[in-house]
Amino acid sequence: MIFDSLNIAASSLKTQQRAMDVVSHNIANVNTPGYSRQTADLATLASEKVAGLNLGRGVKVMNVRRVVDPIIAQAQLNNSSQLAYWDTTHTGLNSVENVFGSLQSTGLASALDGFFLAWKQLANNPQDHGQKVNVRAKSNALVDSLNNMKTQLTSVQNNTDANIDQAITKANQILDNIASLTIQINRQEAGNKGAIGQANDLRDQRDQAVRDLTKLIPVQQVNTADGGLMLQAPDGALLVQDGAARHLARGGAGNSNFSTIVIAGGSTAIDQSLQGGQIGGMINLRDNKLGNYIQKIDSIAANLIFSTNQIHASGASATHQTSMNAGQASSPALALDAATQSAPFAAKIQNGSFKLHVYDNTGAATPAGGVAINITAGVTTMNDIAAAINAVAGVSAAIDASGHLSITAATGNTFTLSGDSSNVLAAYEINSFFHGDNAGSLALSSAVQNNADAINTGAADAATSVVQAGDNSSALAILGLQNSALSIDSTPAASLHDRTTSLSTLYGTDTAVSLQQKDYRSVEADSLNNQRQAISGVNTDEELIAMIKFQRAYQSSAKVITTTNQMLDSLMGLIR
Repeated sequence: MIFDSLNIAASSLKTQQRAMDVVSHNIANVNTPGYSRQTADLATLASEKVAGLNLGRGVKVMNVRRVVDPIIAQAQLNNSSQLAYWDTTHTGLNSVENVFGSLQSTGLASALDGFFLAWKQLANNPQDHGQKVNVRAKSNALVDSLNNMKTQLTSVQNNTDANIDQAITKANQILDNIASLTIQINRQEAGNKGAIGQANDLRDQRDQAVRDLTKLIPVQQVNTADGGLMLQAPDGALLVQDGAARHLARGGAGNSNFSTIVIAGGSTAIDQSLQGGQIGGMINLRDNKLGNYIQKIDSIAANLIFSTNQIHASGASATHQTSMNAGQASSPALALDAATQSAPFAAKIQNGSFKLHVYDNTGAATPAGGVAINITAGVTTMNDIAAAINAVAGVSAAIDASGHLSITAATGNTFTLSGDSSNVLAAYEINSFFHGDNAGSLALSSAVQNNADAINTGAADAATSVVQAGDNSSALAILGLQNSALSIDSTPAASLHDRTTSLSTLYGTDTAVSLQQKDYRSVEADSLNNQRQAISGVNTDEELIAMIKFQRAYQSSAKVITTTNQMLDSLMGLIR
């Protein structure tokens, strides 16, 4: 029985030492990211029957267990993904604040106001060359404003797409790390049952790696009883299973004209399912935010360009033209419609006509009232128009190798155009004010840029072809666009100012929502982290108390050994 006491005390010494090792390990990792507090589970050794009595044989460490709450752990994964998503979106929106911050003061709205004010001043004095120069200057300021907005937004959009590539590389490294850790865990836990003998530190490292991954992309996690781990993308695509990782990669062009994201070796895009993580936030910023702003800016430009050109192309000034060149090329032998032509506004061509007014060297119209050039949409070709113009005395038309129509007056003659009901002049930028079809390509026509007197303020009389020097009908019509509901690109009809205000409001709303979501997710992250720390975190005060407890148990066991030794000495003394 004396030797039994020694064995029991010895088991206690070993057990308290193991428990002390666990406490020491906890304290050593008090500042280690992702570390979960461990605790030694103690259990009595199987009893032994002696003289009809079941006597205990001591104590042992049954298991060293991680203290984790799976519900909190899952909540942290979801929160980490959403926080990264909204933080990325908000940061990206803030980076383009300078583009939108001045919409109502010195930016787009101001440039638009200056454009229409210049036309108003020109309408009041259509013969004043200085006012035409002012219209050209204010128009260039508006062009620059739209060009710069498109350039800056496109630049941030492209940079965001490049950052996605870097994030994909980082995500793939983490996926490889998770797969490697899973292999190590399975190796260390081989032969163990359930939670007994788990590779706690490796599991902590893997959990931390999964949390790092969710900062990049949202994932669905499935833990298996044998220590395995399966990770899936939100659409169910497999990312990690049984120690094997599948990488993210770039696929073909998507709806946004940027490359999609696929699982390497596959072709199914997973972009739209990534509603979390930095990559999801960058896709949201690139496509849904910046892409939407660019579309709206392009819509403002398109409505401005075509609506202004519709009026200006049918207008005239007291000084008639000797030549005109189309700003857009055509396929001369093909019908003028969107199905066969590449001109941006070819779809706007309809059945109608425009008039060609020719004036001799005395300024008299020949004939009075001009000659109608008829257009049948889907039938008439640019060759047909050139032939019809060539049939008019005093002018000639030609189409160059690139498909641009030019009209030239005979020596001593001049001409002008009017009354285009077919939209062919505006579609091919003949006698136009603007060039281009979006905010990036927007520019003044070369004729206006080179000579302010090419700005049309009036129009030729339909019956006499006379253009009155004080005629301001075209200038007034362009001024009227300021508050007109326009829709030449299938967007809801709205004035240019309303479109600008809507864009500013949309940006402000998007920024406010992203900040609100970011702040909410940040508070949620702090709360979840505090809850995790309360359960899984290392509290040095508690660990020191546990240390004292195990130390006292160790000392008591040592005392049992000392006492038993004394009993043995006494017994041996009797024998001696």
